Amino acid sequence: MKIGIISAMDLEIQPLIEILVPVQTFEYLGRKFYVSKQGAHQFVLLCSGQGKTNSSVFTQVLIDKFSPDLVLNIGICGGISSNSCLSDIYLGKKYCHYDIRKKQSQLKFPYQLFYEADKDAIHLFSKHDSSLKIGTFGTGEGFVTEHKQRSSLINDFHIDCVDMESASIAQCCFLNKIRFLSIRIVSDKANSQAVNIGEMEQKVLMSKIFNLICLIYKIE
Repeated sequence: MKIGIISAMDLEIQPLIEILVPVQTFEYLGRKFYVSKQGAHQFVLLCSGQGKTNSSVFTQVLIDKFSPDLVLNIGICGGISSNSCLSDIYLGKKYCHYDIRKKQSQLKFPYQLFYEADKDAIHLFSKHDSSLKIGTFGTGEGFVTEHKQRSSLINDFHIDCVDMESASIAQCCFLNKIRFLSIRIVSDKANSQAVNIGEMEQKVLMSKIFNLICLIYKIE
């Protein structure tokens, strides 16, 4: 299987690149794509940069240039539901753009309020670790830091976690008929402290996702 793995920040993927030891490196539109072979799997890893535009552009490049069977998005997120705790790992069951009006998502192309994750991929990960949570991811530009906004997102979309890329990647995969799953770890509670989380804390959290991927795909 050919698996694309995309993150928004270097710290969310660079350690995994070092573990997988790329056999080839390509550059498109100023970003590097790292190709690694591990047993029956081929991995293509990249850091897209933050935000919807970067993630959309480079997911499409990933699909056009490498034709992955599955795209995984990994990274940190803000936990907004009452069930979300710091360091929880979430598998995104479905994804929405919370900064677009519901009617616009539903009535304008591609006519989707939510984009669904690949059920087989969710099952593969969840069966290995019962502590993984499954929830709805909401994507928007910028941080969620206010109680009023968190409450609105929970009430309107039943969102568990917020980020800046997953729905854009999910939409791109939906249009290209590519299987998709986002795996994210809660680094903050989407409050006034969200912007103060340091890189070292983020790196420690991401190591848990790296370990999970290595376990699932038997990477040594």
